[in-house]
Amino acid sequence: MEKSIVKNYINLFSNLSPDNINEFDNLISKDIIFVDPFNKTKGINAFKNIFYHMFENVKEPRFFVLDYSMKKQRVFLKWKMTFFAFKSLQTIEGMSELLLNDAGKVVSHTDYWDSINGLFIKIPFFGYFYKVSLFLFKSKS
Repeated sequence: MEKSIVKNYINLFSNLSPDNINEFDNLISKDIIFVDPFNKTKGINAFKNIFYHMFENVKEPRFFVLDYSMKKQRVFLKWKMTFFAFKSLQTIEGMSELLLNDAGKVVSHTDYWDSINGLFIKIPFFGYFYKVSLFLFKSKS
């Protein structure tokens, strides 16, 4: 059962849209904990609201699960997310750690990805100053 829930979870992320976010209800615990560089939430509604918010604020987001590994009640996902921003296609790569309960539902989803190089550096004003500060730091070394 756990493996089918994980495959359905991966499939849902791979085809995520505002119309199917409620399908998480069958795959996650009501008390799910979600953590990423910008969020730390608890509960099914807070979890789903992150994705509703994403679709409201990001143009054409897509998730691609490149690989996964499962051992007992722990799952690791290697993924890539694409979206349009700053007049071009953007890509963020990362990993997710999922913990499953005894029923096989996801009770914890923690994302690991580099928010500085994956997102902030691409913001026109911020990115410029970040790159300049790296250059100045390296030239002093």
